[in-house]
Order: sequence, then structure tokens, then C-alpha cells
Amino acid sequence: MGLPILSVFMSMLILPRPVRSLVVFLLALSLVACASTAQAPFSGTGSVVSIREFSEPGMFGTTAGAIGGAAIGGTVGANIGGGSGQIAAASVLSVVTGMLGVAIGRMFDLRTRYEVLVRFDDGIDRSYSLDQPPGFRPGSKVSVEGGKLVPGTR
Repeated sequence: MGLPILSVFMSMLILPRPVRSLVVFLLALSLVACASTAQAPFSGTGSVVSIREFSEPGMFGTTAGAIGGAAIGGTVGANIGGGSGQIAAASVLSVVTGMLGVAIGRMFDLRTRYEVLVRFDDGIDRSYSLDQPPGFRPGSKVSVEGGKLVPGTR
């Protein structure tokens, strides 16, 4: 596993500086990962147990922060030292500043979401995350249609 990475870094030594910076930037960009939490389709009726409002970072701020941070770090690192030390500095700085950019992006791109806990007629509690304030309150009867919570029973 370590040999292919070493060969990539060794081949970068012969590349011109702008190309090396681009390669480092693209490597840092490839570290950005997205997670999605898809819920299994379910249909049924139940009662709302609780509704909790919470803040969650949006995707734009974290992605833009990671890309911007990695670009800045890679550029600064590419201008430090020379030879393989320069490549190491660019790589390390792009990763570190990319992570810092994600943290900063989270602070500026918060969105309000709502977690609704529903106890269904089968006795199982299921949680749903909504982007908009729900049109019901704890104790309300709800049903699930097409994976979405709907007020009332159908």
C-alpha cells in the first residue's frame, strides 16, 4: 500500500511547480467526503413523542471551506523550501488547512433542522429529520407516506 503512494510522490519531483501545486490540491480535494443518512422506506401511523430543534452544518460551508483551505495551504506549502521537502510541506499544509477550512465553514453555514420522534402503532420509535418546522406537536397523530411524515392518520 505504501509503495504506490511513494511512487506518486517520487514522480512529482520532476513536475513543474504549478503542476505539483495542482496535484497536491487535487489530492487534498479527494479527502473531502460526504455522508448521507437515508432512511429505509416505511409506512404506518403513530403519535409524535417529541420534537427537537437543532443546528447542523450545511454542505456548502464545509465543502467550500475544505477546498479553500486546501488550496491556500497547498499554495503556501509549495513556496516553502525545495525538493521533496517542498512537496511534503505542500501536502501537510493542504491537509491541515483543509481541515481548518471545514471547521470555519461549519461556523458560517448552519441550518436549523427538526428531529421528530414518533412512536408507531407497532410500538417501535422512529426518528425523522425535517428541514422545515413540523405542522404538528407532541401527542399529534401522524402517518408516513412515501417516506414523509404527514399530519393525521390515513
